[in-house]
Amino acid sequence: MSAAARRPGLVPPDPMTIAPRAAATPPTPRRSEDAAGWASGNKFLDGPFTPWTEEDAAYDLDVEGRIPEDLAGALFRISSNPRFQPRDPERYHWWEGDGMVCGIYLRDGRAAYRTRWVMTDSMKFEVEQGRAVYSGFANGGSTAPLPKGAPPAKNVANTNVGIFDDHLLVYYEGGLPYAMHPETLETYGSYDFHGGIDVLCTAHYKTDPASGDMLFFAATGPVITWYRADVKSGQVVDSHSFGIKVPVLMHDFAVTENHAIFFVTPAQFRLDHIMRGKPGVVWDEASLPHGVQIVLMNRSTHTVTWHEVGGHWANTHFYNAYERDGQVVVDGHRITRLGTPADQLDTPVTSHSWFPPSLPHRWRVDLATGKASEEMLSGLAGEFPRINDAYTGLEHRYGYFVTTRSLAADTMSDGLAKHDFRQGTTTVVEGPAGLTNPGEPVFVARENASSEDDGYLLSLWWNRLTGLSELLVHDAADLVRTPLARVKLPSRVPFGFHGNWADHVTLDQAVAARGEKSD
Repeated sequence: MSAAARRPGLVPPDPMTIAPRAAATPPTPRRSEDAAGWASGNKFLDGPFTPWTEEDAAYDLDVEGRIPEDLAGALFRISSNPRFQPRDPERYHWWEGDGMVCGIYLRDGRAAYRTRWVMTDSMKFEVEQGRAVYSGFANGGSTAPLPKGAPPAKNVANTNVGIFDDHLLVYYEGGLPYAMHPETLETYGSYDFHGGIDVLCTAHYKTDPASGDMLFFAATGPVITWYRADVKSGQVVDSHSFGIKVPVLMHDFAVTENHAIFFVTPAQFRLDHIMRGKPGVVWDEASLPHGVQIVLMNRSTHTVTWHEVGGHWANTHFYNAYERDGQVVVDGHRITRLGTPADQLDTPVTSHSWFPPSLPHRWRVDLATGKASEEMLSGLAGEFPRINDAYTGLEHRYGYFVTTRSLAADTMSDGLAKHDFRQGTTTVVEGPAGLTNPGEPVFVARENASSEDDGYLLSLWWNRLTGLSELLVHDAADLVRTPLARVKLPSRVPFGFHGNWADHVTLDQAVAARGEKSD
């Protein structure tokens, strides 16, 4: 009897979610050199970033090792994957690729997968035109008028993906999320939390472990709006707006039991520049003569307080935050600069120059005195930090990230790391032969887990020998180079940003609900 059949009340809603059979004709693998090669020398269009043009699906994937029986659900990943040649290939930036969702479905020790484009209104228009019609926003580009009928701005839908309100939601902070079917990956359309948001929201939502509610925000110019959406209804049940004076490129935030935490840094997003074909991601130290500030918003009273840290730098991503001994403690990575310098807009530097490696730091805010401080936790460069999400807003011991120890010619990341905040130690493993450039690790707890790190790390790696991608399953408590399982994908998932796991209960409920509801 299968593990699925042993779970009371669980009726597998569709073969894709239980991987019961082999595909009649698996997709034909293609190497990186077979892709378009739109701009020689642009790292973001080569190697693990190389676009993959086909939507694929396959069952009973080849597995080296063994997928744990209690690993049942789906890993959803988003890739940054330009569908058409960018208008300015030399200026194209990784952040501008079109969103393609990859769902890897695991059950009973078997794996299936599917990839599909996120069919936003702007992508539909470009498909009709048969070409890219929107210019880039990170490094600037041509400013030709949009064709008649084009949506006014492009929603690339390429930053994060996860299940909420029985939808698979895809996020991009320059527009509304898009909703997809969690199994077929059919795109339904934009999603506004039942009228709760109007223009955009962050790609970095948090899930309150106590209530299951979604916590998120919107950054529109110099205004931040905080939101909480009810997990049962999908409705926004709390919101509050406040000004931060400058249009910060605010990508991530953190939460504790009582506070939402935002960093005000010199990294800015300038829509006015984009409209003139100039770089929209700008590094402007003059805008913050006092240096970086930490802003705390009380989640109950909406009281906002400001705390000076000083210096000119930017945070990239956070592990987590919590409260202890009258302090707010925030762990994350910070970078020395982010964006084209404000005095070089007419001669922008390359993306590879303005996005150096980031280092792990800890910040503290004394709630009694208001004083803020920071310390570097290690000199090991890395990105995409994650934790066991059950500890969101609570004191955590472990963090996971990918290392960026050297800026290689064809890759960005080069190892998988686990940091022990209590011991101050970091374990790093590299991939098996041929595998490199791992993406953000996602932690999945074992059934009946007994400790914070009792679970698995799921990460996608690029195989330099085949040009394809593989899912590696590592034991989070005993991180070693040889994974528990290597799941071979018959395509490349172009290197992307974020993703999340949905356990079999959440997944099956969402799939069943989409069959019952009209959208």
